[in-house]
Amino acid sequence: MFEKKTDPLISGKAFQQRMVRHLFYALTVIVVSLMLGVFGYVFLEGMRWEQALLNAATLLSGLGLSQMPQEPGAQLFASAYALLCGFVFVAVSGIVIVPILHRMLHYFHWEE
Repeated sequence: MFEKKTDPLISGKAFQQRMVRHLFYALTVIVVSLMLGVFGYVFLEGMRWEQALLNAATLLSGLGLSQMPQEPGAQLFASAYALLCGFVFVAVSGIVIVPILHRMLHYFHWEE
């Protein structure tokens, strides 16, 4: 996916395209995770769509629950979804940071 140590540094335009692609991947992970949370709250707790979106978005953003679920299944889902949100944060951070870090390492030859 990335150039090798012996390859020349890619152009600024190619790096911009790489960053746009990685931002798209990160956005895809976020949207899929948000949809999973919304569907879980709608079908397990019986929330309205807008309330489910609010709960899923606040958990995904790291703010915590905006409303505690009442159903036992929904409480288990909220716990599992909160753990998933932590993993999503780490994954999205990695997806966005890796191209920048790789370019810096390649530019300064820190691998040698």
